Amino acid sequence: MENYVKYRRDLHKIPETFYQEFKTSEYIHNILKDMPCKLISVAKTGWLAFFDNGKEETIAFRADIDALAIQEAKDSEYKSTHDGVMHACGHDGHMAMLLALADHLAENYTKYKFNVVLIFQPAEESQGGAKPIIETGELDKLNISKVFGFHVWPEAPIGTITTRPGPLMARAAELSLHVTGKSAHVASAELGVDANEVLAHIICDAYKMRAEELPEGALSLLRFGIVQGGDVRNILAEKAEAYGSIRAFDDGIFDYMFKRLTEICAENDAKFGSKTEIRCAEGYPAVMNDPELYEEYKEIVKMAGVNFVEKETPHMTGEDFSFYQKKWPGVFGFLGLGFVPALHNNKFDFDEKALKYGIDTFVTLLDYYNNK
Repeated sequence: MENYVKYRRDLHKIPETFYQEFKTSEYIHNILKDMPCKLISVAKTGWLAFFDNGKEETIAFRADIDALAIQEAKDSEYKSTHDGVMHACGHDGHMAMLLALADHLAENYTKYKFNVVLIFQPAEESQGGAKPIIETGELDKLNISKVFGFHVWPEAPIGTITTRPGPLMARAAELSLHVTGKSAHVASAELGVDANEVLAHIICDAYKMRAEELPEGALSLLRFGIVQGGDVRNILAEKAEAYGSIRAFDDGIFDYMFKRLTEICAENDAKFGSKTEIRCAEGYPAVMNDPELYEEYKEIVKMAGVNFVEKETPHMTGEDFSFYQKKWPGVFGFLGLGFVPALHNNKFDFDEKALKYGIDTFVTLLDYYNNK
């Protein structure tokens, strides 16, 4: 179990983006191949490590393995060797914790009254590798009873785990609007349809809808981070586009916002004579921690000697761990890294001693359910 620092630093050197995690996958395989577990290849670069104890129940743990297309700016002996890619979201730490848990299981799995499966999942940062893994049906064969995972978390003290019952992270989907108008010289604007003007009205109406029409206290997000259109300053834009995100914790709120956005686009098209196409990715469901399991989990964290802090409000970011929770009861937690650069920052790094608290929690969790 003490190899976790080496694991993290080795993996930090070889970051790879979604479904391109070939060196990462090979590294994981080489660590696990001589352990007493069945290795199942899933989702192109992912692995399931099944420690089969011949029992009817299986407990699952998940780590994501992909990195981000970011050029690392901080020098270290373990700096990324892949130009333009780095582990800026801490997935190297997630893998290191699960590989350390595998070390523990290799020597101790037979003492447990359940089986254990470790899920090494690609593509969390982009297309979402959780759903393709579930769709293989391999996990269904294992009779999973519960699933656990971590995300390392800046600005939370080292030695702290933060989470909450129920909604923890938002249902999130990427959204795009494509408006088609009719170009004309600005001096003869009445002859055209200004796609920029239409898009501006749609965005303002959408923001107003989210602010005024949702139930009081409903947590949601509808924002566009990219808005662009036109080619020439004195010609009405024939095409305009906006790219953003729609998020909520309640499916009813999410569906209402999307329905109303569709109506707002149609209303503005009718008014201006434009045509607007809406594209919305499937996205990730909300991360929903099982309330009953959560009550056990917070006691397990304390038993592991880790400071437990209940998060008051959900976090607006998304996570495809939620797909596992749609199938099985689960708890997802934030593991404190101390005050380090933010996730997705090109100088992101952390002290690996923070990972030991996550590993200890996983081992204590196994012991807790073994003695229950």
